[in-house]
This record gives sequence, C-alpha cells and structure tokens, in this order.
Amino acid sequence: MTIAKSAVEVLASQSVAAGSSKTSPGATGSSVDCSAYYGGEITWKVTNGSSAPGAPGAITIQDSPDGTNWCDYHTVGGDTTASSVTSGSIRLDDGVMYLRAIAYGNTTNAVTVEVKLQAVTGL
Repeated sequence: MTIAKSAVEVLASQSVAAGSSKTSPGATGSSVDCSAYYGGEITWKVTNGSSAPGAPGAITIQDSPDGTNWCDYHTVGGDTTASSVTSGSIRLDDGVMYLRAIAYGNTTNAVTVEVKLQAVTGL
C-alpha cells in the first residue's frame, strides 16, 4: 500500500523585517483547509541574514475550527547566529481543520521564514 502526499504552501518563503510582534506579525500565511487530509507533517525554516538578529525570529503555527478564529498550535524559532538556518518538523494531527502560520519577533535585522505542509492525501 502506498501513502500519497502533496506539498502545500502554508507560509511562502519571505523576509520578515525586524520589529514585528505576535499581535502584529511581519508575515501571515493564508488559511489552508486540511479537512480532506489524513494528517501530515509541517516543515519550517528560519534563515538569518549575514547580520544576526538581536532576538531570534519565531514562527507560530495556528489552527482553527472555522478558518476565522485562530489558536496557537505550536511555536518554533530561530537563533541569533549570523547566516544560520534553523529548521524542523511538526506532526499535523488528524483533527486539524484549518492551518496557517505567522512569523514575528526578530529584532535588529530581518530573517527569512518558510512553512510547508506535507499533507497525506491518500492511504
């Protein structure tokens, strides 16, 4: 039996300027409808520029039952080393209906962020 997967863009790779906050994020991904998926894996990456941020950039993965009201699902972050790349993955629970990501928190210098979902589309 083969498991079918599909790559889904949650937060396209983009630069987040210094000085954003969780209540006013520097980047917000669009809502992804996960209701047709059988779970999956969320992959994330924070890339620092050649000038390190004073505080690391953060990504908060959020879920929602309706695509409008968002709750924090998992928060990850980078570091303060120049030119570093921090990445990882998080399991997407079967019950998540909608998913998005916000990026914020870095100070002094911009960071680049990216979030993707490897969605299980068939069993």
